[in-house]
Amino acid sequence: MMKRIREFLQAALLIGFGCAALAAQPGDDVIFRALNDEMQRSMALQLEGLDKPYFIQYDVADTTTHHVSASYGALSSSGRSRGRVLHSMLRVGSHQLDNSNFTNPRGGGRSGLSASAELPTDDDYNVLRQAVWRTTDWQYKEAVETLAQKRAYLKDRSGEDRPPDFVKGEPVSILKERVSLVFNQSAWEEYARLISARFRDIPHIQSADVSLVAGVENRYVINSEGSRTLQGNTETLLRVTVQAQADDGERFSDALSYYAPTPDQLPKSTDVIADINKLADRLAATMRAPFLEDYTGPVLFDGLASAQLFRQLLARGIIAQPDPVGMQRRGAAGAEDLEGRLGKRMLPQTFQIYDDPREAKFQDTFLAGHYRYDDEGIEAQRVNIVVDGKLEGMVMSRTPTKLSSKSNGHGRRGGNEAPRSAVGCLYIESTKAESPENLKKQLLEAADAEGLKFGLRVTGLASRAGGVGGRGGRGGRGGGSARVVGDPVSIYKVYVADGREEPVRGCEFNSVDVQSLRKILAAGSVRTVQNSVIGTTPSSSIIAPAILIGEVELSRIKQEVEKKPILEAPHARKSP
Repeated sequence: MMKRIREFLQAALLIGFGCAALAAQPGDDVIFRALNDEMQRSMALQLEGLDKPYFIQYDVADTTTHHVSASYGALSSSGRSRGRVLHSMLRVGSHQLDNSNFTNPRGGGRSGLSASAELPTDDDYNVLRQAVWRTTDWQYKEAVETLAQKRAYLKDRSGEDRPPDFVKGEPVSILKERVSLVFNQSAWEEYARLISARFRDIPHIQSADVSLVAGVENRYVINSEGSRTLQGNTETLLRVTVQAQADDGERFSDALSYYAPTPDQLPKSTDVIADINKLADRLAATMRAPFLEDYTGPVLFDGLASAQLFRQLLARGIIAQPDPVGMQRRGAAGAEDLEGRLGKRMLPQTFQIYDDPREAKFQDTFLAGHYRYDDEGIEAQRVNIVVDGKLEGMVMSRTPTKLSSKSNGHGRRGGNEAPRSAVGCLYIESTKAESPENLKKQLLEAADAEGLKFGLRVTGLASRAGGVGGRGGRGGRGGGSARVVGDPVSIYKVYVADGREEPVRGCEFNSVDVQSLRKILAAGSVRTVQNSVIGTTPSSSIIAPAILIGEVELSRIKQEVEKKPILEAPHARKSP
């Protein structure tokens, strides 16, 4: 995922463009020449008595981004940005022991492993080299200091044998055509206005924003092993966010997101407005709904909620990461580290899970986690994560762990950090898939067997980092650590007697963690895609079926809430 675009997504969001192409080769491209020449010089860096670099990688993201935002039919912002950012990785020492994977217990300092700097957008060879030189010089000084501290720390410590800090890679040459961007700013401004104007007629929504970002990135990667790559990529994201408040003061948030490589592949404005109507109706029903008191019983995670659940329970745990030197004890919370469970059953035997970033679409949905080569120049591979219910694999970068030693093409850069293991496109499936009708039937049968009048169906979850209506980040009942799974955004009672559904609200999960996946009773035949493109983590996609978990505990949220505004919003007031 393009870092520059994702930075924009944290503030406003998205849309559109067409592409043209220009050929570029290392010999005649000024960026390649500047990076290559400065790398040759930098490999000879050496302070007296200290190590020389054994590996350097320069990664330049050359981006153009357009953004448009609108609210209630009026344009909020519109503009274009252009930038070049250098991401540099420098390692001193050796593959066995270098300046990475070290947490100094005494604090202070940075490793020098990764750094970033703005580059000029003019194709000036000397000025480009100047910026690369300044960054590399600083990095080298930090790197040798960190390695000295790491060696001193290890000298007086006993511990298990450590894996190497880095593994060698084969040089690759991937030279694609540069991609350019044509964006009709006025047309997409009108698109955003038209969509956002729909909220003028929805009085129960207090605030609504339409954001659109479209961008192109030409990515240059060069390293001291001989790899040279140039790849172009485009992407577009449209996001509609809304907030509302019930009469008793409880706040609600919801959103619609649309991801596509180019804006012409986004839905028509009429289709987006139809989705807004459904969202508004769903939100209105939730605002009027009664609170859900304590519940223990079967829960059907349907549609988007299932993909969100697997993301929150599995996506971080299946990322292979080494234990940094200097960290006295690593205790993962919830599902943060699953490598120790390799070979053990985690789900029913019918479940198969794999990560494969090579396909750009699943059925008719574009996948944000798609790529062909990772940020370390390794070709993307399919990785079997869960086979017949057992954890059999992890996604890997070129940084080995005690149990995993070889990259499988999942080393990806997030933010300004050096590439590390990350999920691409995670597919979840069951060899015994049920139709939506059968899943609902099994939910009711499971509830009836427990002597319950209803089961629960959840169709949306809040992010683990940010909850619904400002409730995100709450700890447990005692105000302790953050919860593993976000609160339900939309949840329904499904009555055993007649199958009717009734929305409820104001509840949270008490005890959902990775162990809950062993309690899955059934999985659906229809799979839903959840794309994640916001934040400092690499973009990714989760493709998952609905799942029925036999026992889940929920309870009513106990919290203080603000009163509703004294006056209604202007768009909600009746004309005199």
